[in-house]
Amino acid sequence: MVQQKYFVKGPPYPGGGDRPSLATYTVRADLMRRFFYRKVVLSDSAAMMVTGTRFGVPAFATAGGGAWKMAPSRDGIEDAINHNGKFHSITYAGAVEVWEQDADADDVFRSAVIAPKLLPLPADADHRKYLVVAPDGRLMVVLEDSKETWDVCCRRRRACSFKVYVLVGEQWKETDDIGESVLFVGVNGSLCVSTMQHPELRAGCVYYTENDVGLCNDLHKHEQSGIGVYSLKDGTVEKVEGLGRHRSWPPPAWFIPFIP
Repeated sequence: MVQQKYFVKGPPYPGGGDRPSLATYTVRADLMRRFFYRKVVLSDSAAMMVTGTRFGVPAFATAGGGAWKMAPSRDGIEDAINHNGKFHSITYAGAVEVWEQDADADDVFRSAVIAPKLLPLPADADHRKYLVVAPDGRLMVVLEDSKETWDVCCRRRRACSFKVYVLVGEQWKETDDIGESVLFVGVNGSLCVSTMQHPELRAGCVYYTENDVGLCNDLHKHEQSGIGVYSLKDGTVEKVEGLGRHRSWPPPAWFIPFIP
């Protein structure tokens, strides 16, 4: 059962936006992943949930707490990570925040803005923001600008371009040079790794997947989702082939396997 509080505010584009409270209603367990949440971030003693486009706010659970509790968010949460043992998030308005447990209540989390907002950005489903940590520990924001296109076989595709901002001191600096690093971005998780450790990857590039941030899209059950490599230096895109047709839900996720 989900109780929608007055501060719950979805993202400012179709599928989200300001809506009046719906009081209390029930979501079936099998629909939770499709409808209620998009991502869960773990720490040693707590977890942070990024709710779906219908809500837009975070929820937190602590070890032994037994329940998720929503937290107020003025601008809604678009992405979140665990950095240096603390939850960090970026809002739909472009502000980066850090979340910490309230000293008087273990199940209450409060946020504080730790960096200035990025320049005013379009707030819609075609413009996404991802929060990533560079190998040297600096925070990075990856901005995605995507447009829906159709190929010669009338299959849906997304044409994407990216910009990268690095937090230097207290200011964001745009850069197209991330050295020997490579970025992976996606709604389920993003990461930045070194090509010194993974020489098979292309340095200075963004690996991306086609995201589905709404409900399960049953109209495209078996399609060849857009997976590509974007060069930050020259803006060229190279498609990654070989995955073939597969279900469009759940969205793909990046991970580094551990093979002993």
